[in-house]
Amino acid sequence: MVRFLLIIGAMITIYSAVSSQNVSQPNILWIIAEDMSQDLGCYGNNIVKTPNIDQLANSGMRFTNMFTTAGVCAPSRTAIATGMYQTTLGAMHMSYSEELKPDLPGGVRTIEDILEENGYQTLGMGKDHYLFSNDKSSFQYKDIDDLNGEKPFFAKVNSHYTHRDFDNDSVFPLDDRDLILPPYYPDVQSIREDWAAYYENVQLLDREVKEILDEFEAKGLLKNTIIFFFSDHGRPFLKGKYWTYDSGVRIPFSVYIPEEINFTQGYKQHSVSEQMLSAIDISATTLALAGVKKPDYMQGKVFLGSQIEAKRDYIFSSIDRISGTNFKTRAVRTKKYKYIKNFNNGRSILECTTEYAKAKYPGYHAVSILDHFNKLNGVEKSLVNPLPAEELYDLENDPHETVNLAYEEEFQVIRERLQTILTDWIGKIEDKGFEEDSLPVQKHFIDVRQNNKYRYAGERLRLYQKVKDDLKKEGKL
Repeated sequence: MVRFLLIIGAMITIYSAVSSQNVSQPNILWIIAEDMSQDLGCYGNNIVKTPNIDQLANSGMRFTNMFTTAGVCAPSRTAIATGMYQTTLGAMHMSYSEELKPDLPGGVRTIEDILEENGYQTLGMGKDHYLFSNDKSSFQYKDIDDLNGEKPFFAKVNSHYTHRDFDNDSVFPLDDRDLILPPYYPDVQSIREDWAAYYENVQLLDREVKEILDEFEAKGLLKNTIIFFFSDHGRPFLKGKYWTYDSGVRIPFSVYIPEEINFTQGYKQHSVSEQMLSAIDISATTLALAGVKKPDYMQGKVFLGSQIEAKRDYIFSSIDRISGTNFKTRAVRTKKYKYIKNFNNGRSILECTTEYAKAKYPGYHAVSILDHFNKLNGVEKSLVNPLPAEELYDLENDPHETVNLAYEEEFQVIRERLQTILTDWIGKIEDKGFEEDSLPVQKHFIDVRQNNKYRYAGERLRLYQKVKDDLKKEGKL
């Protein structure tokens, strides 16, 4: 921890040793976590130990209202890389086979391609997981040793934490009795243990962030370097990953900019911003900080620097096909309200669980078994009740999105206003999710779900039996 603090301190004060590289083209480093919500000390979580990420966020600017355009990795990463909604691109299903991946519309390119064209070295470590066909490697380099000081660099470093399967943190193991679960989860041991394992992976991620920064610093690559830290979407639990609820799309996000880079309008060190941001704004802003004008097609907005744009009043997110489940859900969010339209409504959150998640989520089996024995309470039953066509939540009074106000008389004006805004947005962005999928695409996703039933059958059965045995030991059945 002391070494990390020295690194950040050096980044803030040192400029005399910077090479001849033009300060107007800073280095840019993205550190990306997987499947993680705002479950960090700097966001008020008193259980996890995340001193390194906290220090990075507190040294720079931490944002509380950053949202991805999808609650699952490939659609979200596709949007982030292009600065466009995945539904505009027609690259929104999780996941196509290689031969079915669509081409990007003419002229649309990834941020790494644009920066390479503008004089940057590009380094990609870890997954890309884009949903469009790409006839060349996304990045010039895959190894940090390939970077040199002659040109600025754009580096994207991905961590596999906190994606399942979870690892154990032997240094700081957590006591699941200390956890406070969201109210829609039944308070049972299997869910508590799973939640604690996720938190331990957040801690492992924190130490990996330190290792990443140490390596860049040791190679002299942190000078004149802007650092972004964020996750690709929210936490991997029921009503989190795959969904447009905040637990699926609200992510941690911070930006650190060294003092020598003095052209950053809107940026303030050691500050917290409540500005509403979409993850497609990350690429637009990165380009602006690199001194590159964002392409006209890009839907992301610049929120820092000399090209800063008008702030967002609304945030939009979408979910389409995932495995064999065709969600077709769209959502719009203000600071106070969220409106969700389930175009393929009628199934429950539990019923929409993918075969992969059934094999990995103890919570799936715990909820399913307890429901079978009529052991779920009112809020918990929201996981098994059929989803309505429309949902509306007062996020200030109901942050866990448990009380649907869409059919309450006193909220009809708000519902109708947000419904109109969402409908207008769907038309404005030319949402390809409402076009008929080709027969090969439909068949592919049906086959994926069927194949996954066999692929995960044994793991799913073993997890089911363990959860059931644990519930019996607890006296829950």
